[in-house]
Amino acid sequence: MSKFGTSQISTEKADVERKLMILTTLFVTGIVVSNVIAAKIVKIGVFVFPASILSYTFTFILSNMVSDILDKKYSSYLIWMGFLAQAVASGLVLLGLFMPAESIDRGEAYRLLLGMNWRFTLASFCAYGASQFLNYYIFNSKLLKSKFVANLVSVLIAQLFDTIVFTFVAFTGVYPRLWSMILSQYIIKVIIVVVANPIFLLTKKLR
Repeated sequence: MSKFGTSQISTEKADVERKLMILTTLFVTGIVVSNVIAAKIVKIGVFVFPASILSYTFTFILSNMVSDILDKKYSSYLIWMGFLAQAVASGLVLLGLFMPAESIDRGEAYRLLLGMNWRFTLASFCAYGASQFLNYYIFNSKLLKSKFVANLVSVLIAQLFDTIVFTFVAFTGVYPRLWSMILSQYIIKVIIVVVANPIFLLTKKLR
C-alpha cells in the first residue's frame, strides 16, 4: 500500500474517532445531568414534568446519529457507556452524602439536593434500559427506509416507554397524579422530538 493510501486511512480513522468522542461526550453528559436535575418538577400551565426532559430526550437522537454516522455497534457501545456513567456518578454522589459535612447547613443542602438521587437513578436505570435499547432496535431494524422518519418513530415510541417506566418508579408515593404527569411529559417530549428531529439531518454533513 502506498504512503498516500496509508495516510488517507489514518486520517479517516482519526475523523471517526473524533466524531465518536464528541457524540459520546454529549450523550454521557446528557445522561448524568438528567439524573441530577430530574428531582426538580417543572410546571408550565397544565404541563408537569421533570427538568431533565430536554437533556434526556436528546440522548436518543444522539444515539441514532451514532448509528447512522458510524455504525450501530458503536451505538450499542454508547448505551452501555451510559449505564457505566450513571453507576459511577451515583456512587460518587452517595459517597459524598456519607462524608462528614463542614457545617450542618451545607450538609442539609447537599442532602436536599442529591439525597433522593438514588430513587431517580433507579428510575433512570429501569427506564434507560427499556427505552434506549428499544430505540436502538427500532432505528436499526431497517423497517423504515427513511432514516429521518426512522429516527422520529423510534424516539417517539421509546420515549413513551421511558416516560411510563421512569414516572412510576421515581414518583410513586411522591406525586399523586402520575398519569397526568405521564401525559404532560409525553406531550412535551413529542414537541421536543418533532422540533429537534431536523438536527438528525446533520448526520449527512458529519459522514
